Amino acid sequence: MLKAIRVHMFQQMPNYRKPASFLIRETFPLPPYSSVIGMVHSACGFDSYHSMKVSIQGSSASEVNNLETMHIKDNNSTDNFNKKTGKYRYTYVTGNIDYEKGTIEQSQIVQYNENEAVGVMKVPNSVQLLTDVELYIHILPENPEDFDKILNGLRSPNEYISLGRREDIARIDEVEAVELDKIDVYSDESVSSKFSAYLPVDYISKDDEISGENIGTVYKVTKEFEIVKDKRIWKNIVSARFLPPEKEILDSVAEHENVYYDTTEKLPVFFA
Repeated sequence: MLKAIRVHMFQQMPNYRKPASFLIRETFPLPPYSSVIGMVHSACGFDSYHSMKVSIQGSSASEVNNLETMHIKDNNSTDNFNKKTGKYRYTYVTGNIDYEKGTIEQSQIVQYNENEAVGVMKVPNSVQLLTDVELYIHILPENPEDFDKILNGLRSPNEYISLGRREDIARIDEVEAVELDKIDVYSDESVSSKFSAYLPVDYISKDDEISGENIGTVYKVTKEFEIVKDKRIWKNIVSARFLPPEKEILDSVAEHENVYYDTTEKLPVFFA
């Protein structure tokens, strides 16, 4: 048996943004591993990285599109200069990320350009949202000392829990320590999940992949990053199939060392 933390949660209209989407902020069908790990760190107040394995599965009712305000950089374009007032319309950000709000006289623009000032302009942007999202997340800290810290942190977080965007507040229905079993591949009963799930592709044997036994879109799901020169660089991206609900779990997948079974909720667990 393996001891893990199970989180059952609900969100009304979240967006789990795909990193490469800009004109339309597309969403992953489930939150990426990095977002879940970030949620845990925020809830527990960790100020350094705590490594963990995560399994994510869930369901949503539908997808909808909405509009939100997006802030984009602009190099002092004259299109945003108000000739009547002689002022620019946006907020300016200096090169050292020092924010100054309000309008700035045109005579001041030269000085700000010399200091690498960047204009920030508000524009409408389309965002894709999921509705009525139910999630089952299993967390396995790699450091055993973190188990109780994470369990208690999720039960009594430092601030409200959100997943996706900061405004995507989550309702936590359950946080429990659970015992996970290995799947019995010799049983006559088939194993499937009532939810969609991320299944890392390296759990799938080449023979099953070639035979077409596995279906579902493959996503590049972010997990870990590092900061290099003030930029976020992804160093661990998991290739995972979006396994549809009620899909029978193949024996070759069930035998993988990171695949377990939650007997209480009757859910296969795919740690990544």
